[in-house]
Amino acid sequence: MLAALIPVLGLLAVVRSQESSYAPTLVTCPSTLISRTGSPLEGNQTLDASEATYLSSRRSNVVSSLWSSYISNTSYGDTGYNFSQLFPNSTSYPRVSTAISGGGYRASLYGAGTLSALDSRNATNAAPILQLSDYLSGLSGGSWAVSSLAMNDLPDLFSLVLGENGQTGWMLDLALLDPDGLTGLIKDQEYYSTILADVRAKADVGFPVSLVDVWGRALAFHFFNGTDRTNFYNETAPHDQGLLWSSIKYTQNFDNFAMPFPIVVSTSRVSEQMQNSSDTTVIPLSNTQFEFTPYTWGSFDPTLMARIPLELAGTYADNGVPTNSTSCVNGFENAGFVIGTSAALFNAVEGELSDSFTSAITTLGDDLAGIQNSNLSVPLVANYPNTFHNFVPSASATFESAGNTILQLTDGGENGENVPLSPLLVKARMQDILIAVDGSADTDFAWPNGTSLIATADRVASWGGNFSSFPPIPTSADDFVNEGLNVRPTFFGCNVTGNGVASVLGNYPIVVYLPNAPNPDATSSSYSTNVTTLTLDYSQEDQVSFLDAAHLNGLKGFQTESASSDPDWPLALKCALVDRARTRAGLARTAACATQVSIFTRSRP
Repeated sequence: MLAALIPVLGLLAVVRSQESSYAPTLVTCPSTLISRTGSPLEGNQTLDASEATYLSSRRSNVVSSLWSSYISNTSYGDTGYNFSQLFPNSTSYPRVSTAISGGGYRASLYGAGTLSALDSRNATNAAPILQLSDYLSGLSGGSWAVSSLAMNDLPDLFSLVLGENGQTGWMLDLALLDPDGLTGLIKDQEYYSTILADVRAKADVGFPVSLVDVWGRALAFHFFNGTDRTNFYNETAPHDQGLLWSSIKYTQNFDNFAMPFPIVVSTSRVSEQMQNSSDTTVIPLSNTQFEFTPYTWGSFDPTLMARIPLELAGTYADNGVPTNSTSCVNGFENAGFVIGTSAALFNAVEGELSDSFTSAITTLGDDLAGIQNSNLSVPLVANYPNTFHNFVPSASATFESAGNTILQLTDGGENGENVPLSPLLVKARMQDILIAVDGSADTDFAWPNGTSLIATADRVASWGGNFSSFPPIPTSADDFVNEGLNVRPTFFGCNVTGNGVASVLGNYPIVVYLPNAPNPDATSSSYSTNVTTLTLDYSQEDQVSFLDAAHLNGLKGFQTESASSDPDWPLALKCALVDRARTRAGLARTAACATQVSIFTRSRP
């Protein structure tokens, strides 16, 4: 089978972090390719050793001192807790992580603006959550922001987006499909010529390619730093065609344990015939979610419970065994292809595209047909040679795509979970508080309405195999809207009767829900951030206005009347962030925190 998939290539001695070509190569296989993640039900679920070391080092060398300074800083409000009682030792600090939703450029900008409001480097911030977070997950448009932030070594968010202070910027005014405009045919041809040459290099060595390869290369022009305005149309300039997503681990801040551990999420599809036709989901909730980390690629889901080194993604194996000792693949996890995979939504939006979009997609499809050297390519989805072909996760579970030669991966939100919380619910990661940054377009007016959280709750309850738990939330989007939970921050899961230990089966984290919503005070920002997902360009002025509005949204709290912000919001956040530590310490809530938690916690079970 592999002979039809990949031709024999020259052997490399070591894996790569950056090469000049988009084409993967072959390397010597390790003695064991696939590692099992284990099961929390059997008490043997474990993190990858490198991830565990990173988190341990980050917490001991960086985060513990940040927590100490944050809790003692009364400019964020005084919780009233005795510091030594709340945190009797350095291991008792809370574990917080942040998830950025999908939703195209809208989600990227909303995520960036919200993170700026949670960044201690800004004079106006509600809490230093970016600095405190163990993990930062993203999918689709959220994966673009997360990957850009990590790959560019954690610059301030406004500089990252707008191209200030040495950053190249996202250049969102240059549209993804036609960066020089509908009349800029010559420059746009040069742009596509560069992209298609890269994709052809991958096809020429026998790998199946699809529209997602083109999509990922186009995204790389914007979200990584190899392309700027001076070389955007230069066909000979480097455009990060050899940049690997795993190279995040070589950035200075990652090397110093000074950034949250990034995770990008995608979903698996068995076939076009097994897609859903629901308004909210395309991929069944039962399908496996895949996660990309700087070290590994795989899933903790009970349907797989396995991972491989990320550098070897793209390796075909049968029941865990590669074709031969030199058939492992390196360089497949191109950074643009990874974020393109997480945003591979073409299978979901075929009937919703504009005429110009459809025309461009058709033309690109014809171009791809001309360079495709594999008869195994599956259109409209990301094509991965199936490392988990015929893999058996356990005696009681099966992997739905085990029979596929090509593993089909799609947009991470196509199962309805548009906020990537599932990786953060993994028991081995022991998270206390999850910050859910929701820039989804659930309603007809492109605002979120809690649909993503409901999907996560449904997946945990119906398909999670008791591997994780999720706090009680409204059971319908109507309830979210009727209770006003779609226009303000809400805490879910604060009131628990357990011991507050996240790794214990049945215990769940607090979820702090931060939905994209209209600003209540038009004098602060009149810009409306409910832009459609398929808007593929923003003027520089619109980017600034969007970031400003999202930043203000992150600061507003439970505002009243025409006020643009709640002065007690920083204290409320602080109370939520330490609440699981309070439970573990056996302390009652202070009067200050009891008041704030009651304001932001949903009143009905």
